[in-house]
Amino acid sequence: MVAITSVSTRAIDRARETPGGVASDRVVRSGPLQQSIVALVEGARLAPHQSDVPASLYLLAGAVRIEAEEPFVLQRGDLHQMPSQRRGVTALADTVLLLTAVTKVSDPDSPEGLIEDHTLPLA
Repeated sequence: MVAITSVSTRAIDRARETPGGVASDRVVRSGPLQQSIVALVEGARLAPHQSDVPASLYLLAGAVRIEAEEPFVLQRGDLHQMPSQRRGVTALADTVLLLTAVTKVSDPDSPEGLIEDHTLPLA
């Protein structure tokens, strides 16, 4: 069991102390499933990046602007499946989110049949 409220509080406190204003904690890792708490202080950014792995964001607190082909804003309580395109994230307020991603995807050309393809782009 993970106490999300406690992890969230610690993460935003750490984010406030870091120069980039971002902190994260992996809370679940089970096979290809990964869930992380990500905290960003207002104005902090996750660098634009390309990711084709299935992922979603659930905002526990705050608001973010997703910089993509068609930018959009997510607010507390929003759950959004992330588009498979280049995107970045900017915190519009102090924000804590739950990032869920499938970190291994099938690759028929790989000898193992799987590749790992997810890292958090902390800017």
